[in-house]
Amino acid sequence: MLIPLTTLSQIGGTSSFRFLDMSMSAKELSLANAITLKDSSLESALSNPSTINSQHGGKIMLNYEPYFEGIHRGTLAYALSVNREKAILFDINYINYGDFNGYDEFGNSIGKFTGNETSVGISSSHYFLKPNLYLGAKLKFILSHLDIYSSSAIATDIGVFYESLKNDICFSILFRNFGKQITAYQDVYEPLPTNLSLGFSNQLKYLPLRYHLTLHHLNKWPLSFNNPVDESNSFSNNNFKNGFFKKVLSHSTFGVELFPEGSFNLRLGYHSQRSSELRILGIRNFSGMSFGVGFNVRRFNFQVSHSRYSVAGNRTFFGFTITPKNG
Repeated sequence: MLIPLTTLSQIGGTSSFRFLDMSMSAKELSLANAITLKDSSLESALSNPSTINSQHGGKIMLNYEPYFEGIHRGTLAYALSVNREKAILFDINYINYGDFNGYDEFGNSIGKFTGNETSVGISSSHYFLKPNLYLGAKLKFILSHLDIYSSSAIATDIGVFYESLKNDICFSILFRNFGKQITAYQDVYEPLPTNLSLGFSNQLKYLPLRYHLTLHHLNKWPLSFNNPVDESNSFSNNNFKNGFFKKVLSHSTFGVELFPEGSFNLRLGYHSQRSSELRILGIRNFSGMSFGVGFNVRRFNFQVSHSRYSVAGNRTFFGFTITPKNG
């Protein structure tokens, strides 16, 4: 099973279909995979099914990312209105790994082959107990193809989203990729990349700014490890750094939106695990940082984000959403 660079770390190589852990939209990437996106665009609905509502009805979204070394990926989504309160979201998430040179056991060329993976999902949400507390779920079918070999799986995402009616505070719990393989390469079955996340966000009262805090992969504790780079500094024996605080920090991401509900907005994110594991000592690349911009032109919404990984490469994600005329 192919493993994208974005997941190569303490959680890489432990499961199949790793592309499911990647950002679904440009906005999500720029905010370091926040799960408390609060707006009427489909970016929030793609990242967390419990945020789907009637405002998303009729919208179409296309996201595209030229990934590393000839790899291409993207998402396509459409929201269907059910009634004044509900919508159903249909989405396709794909990644194409490009062409590979094939050789037999004697080293003779046997031509080229390709590899790709696709996930097709359907999701919706419903409020319960209170009109500001939502439960959402996504059911998805996953298919991986490598030359003449293939593998498939079925999985679900389950989320809870709460928005305070007194102030602009949001909480969310999201469990992604709970499921199993249906068919496997060489009959070797592997677990899916499950991810239990907890998110919090708040919009400041007197400033057009919303900040996000997300704790990801809480089902895999801890993610931190003893980095040899850290051993070279004077703080390596500090129990506070190498203890509980470091473990929590490795699960944490931070994001900030400026003018979050305006026609033009700016975003900044920081992924601490990515920063600690992909940085190179002595070289400044701002690993773990991400930036984004979004703007509306009538019924059209454009999103662009850029994420810093390492000197080996960085990512740029493009998003485009169309709102229906009666929306």
